[in-house]
Amino acid sequence: MNMPQLVALDMPAGNQFLAVVLGVWDRGDAVFPLDQRLPAVAQFELISAMAPASIIDASGNETPLPNARPVRSGDSLVIATSGSSGSPKGVVHTHASMNAAAKSSNSRLGCTKDHHWLVCLPVSHVGGFSVITRALQSNSKLTMHPAFDAEEVIRSASNGVTHVSLVRTALQRIDPSIFLTVLLGGAAPPAEMPDNVVATYGMTETFGGIFYNGIALDGVETKIVDTEILVRGPMLMRA
Repeated sequence: MNMPQLVALDMPAGNQFLAVVLGVWDRGDAVFPLDQRLPAVAQFELISAMAPASIIDASGNETPLPNARPVRSGDSLVIATSGSSGSPKGVVHTHASMNAAAKSSNSRLGCTKDHHWLVCLPVSHVGGFSVITRALQSNSKLTMHPAFDAEEVIRSASNGVTHVSLVRTALQRIDPSIFLTVLLGGAAPPAEMPDNVVATYGMTETFGGIFYNGIALDGVETKIVDTEILVRGPMLMRA
């Protein structure tokens, strides 16, 4: 049996991205989405640090890469973050941790197959990628944009999108009332928010927000020790 491998994805968010992700998962491998905003040199540094076995580009071509490090069975996603030293490190999530996060989020939001999610944040970060897993877990419709564009976001709302995840700067560029629910993360929320905006707090290691409007999601246990918040739950990264 072949060891599971990490596959880098060098393509923008969209239908092709989703199809490639699902295809890689079907063969038992994990994905590593490259940040499309980074220059080539920075992307090369990330590839060297994460050591994927291959890379799939926007044309659908898969190219083997040297010096690959295998991943473990059940691993699904690697997200690159900056360590305390500034050197990139990979946060590894499993199918189980991602599904647990999506299930808890959908339960809190009441998401069902009748809803429609929009991805407009980078899928190289959990803020964008977690929208995909919420839609998959609830069997909701999913629309994906390669980047945030206010006009395109507004157009998607008029075409039936009900749920979206945004950062504060993006929220300020649209009327949030066009959506049923807006998840807001990435920075401190404004002092006043519309009722349909949900402030989230989490991190890459927790696969996104685990506190919604200050209340922990189901399955999340927290404890404060010496001013630090300790978290336990099924959505945590693989150790």
